[in-house]
Amino acid sequence: MRKKLTLVTLILVTNLSAQVQKLTTDFNAFRPNDLIVKQQVEFKDPGSKGKNLNWDFSILQPINEEYTLKYFIPDSMFMDTICGMEHRTRYYYYQKQDSLWAKGFENSTTLMNYIKPELRLKYPFTYGDTLFSYFEGEGEYSHTFPLHVKGYTRVEADAEGEIMLPKFEKVKKSLRVHTLRYYTETGKDSIEMILDTYAWYADGYRYPVFESVKTNLIKNKVKEGEQVMDTTAFTTSFYYPPEKQVSTVDLPEQVTDDSNVNPIYNVFTEATYMPNPVVDNLLVSYKLTRNANVWFSLHNASGIPIRQTSPRITPEGFNSTEINMNQQIPGSYMLYVHVDDMMVKQVIIKK
Repeated sequence: MRKKLTLVTLILVTNLSAQVQKLTTDFNAFRPNDLIVKQQVEFKDPGSKGKNLNWDFSILQPINEEYTLKYFIPDSMFMDTICGMEHRTRYYYYQKQDSLWAKGFENSTTLMNYIKPELRLKYPFTYGDTLFSYFEGEGEYSHTFPLHVKGYTRVEADAEGEIMLPKFEKVKKSLRVHTLRYYTETGKDSIEMILDTYAWYADGYRYPVFESVKTNLIKNKVKEGEQVMDTTAFTTSFYYPPEKQVSTVDLPEQVTDDSNVNPIYNVFTEATYMPNPVVDNLLVSYKLTRNANVWFSLHNASGIPIRQTSPRITPEGFNSTEINMNQQIPGSYMLYVHVDDMMVKQVIIKK
């Protein structure tokens, strides 16, 4: 009888675990070349934290037109740095292994580099998980005024439940992540900022489907010889239409034959990747039509770089490079070939 009860308990625990929504590197890390659609809508209060909650986002009041958020690799020499661009601002992230770090941002008026990066997520991340980090940055405003920012970030998966989206689409497995950022910025004026962001992740989608943001901006000013505080509060929400965020996390990336359009093939020719599928070592053999700076980077299915060769000036003619893959788990990988400022990719299967 005790054995039967134990078996039933194990089955129940297994089934409950299978229902838990969690963020993972493979399914939720930022991915180069992804294009996300966002729309600012009337603010929705995030409500309480906890489990088995219900959120109704079926009726939304748009405030502005849809716009896009694009992720890309800004510099092929640093494949672990990914950039998200929206509203003419570039946000830089360092993404490696199980962690996502913010590195800074820039636009036409402001440049900010974090000398102490900000931890945004650590995978896997599930209900009840929390993160805490300090960050610090230096930059400039209008190429004239120096800026300094210093603060902390607390991230918590504080709620899970069901979401009702527009068109009455119900998503049963959803996780809400609450990010609290507090920082001070000194420059021309002194500013304190408290930024509360609530992001809802739905099962089957890489990026959030909804966000609510609360911002408190506190400015310290000198008025009539006295120090005064001016506080301004903002609230807004963003909807990410799921139909414009089609998940392809279960599919290997499709590689098209772009040999007729990619200029790299004028230099990098007669390439072979053997063996493929590979067990231990992958040998890349190729011919260069001229001297070139060549290097390789290996990425997992989420686009996270896991191995990289050193760039080196390679002579014209036949060359080869061996890439060790014996420590990688079986699955699909993407090998990026870098030749000067050009790049091409090749799917590699690990057995």
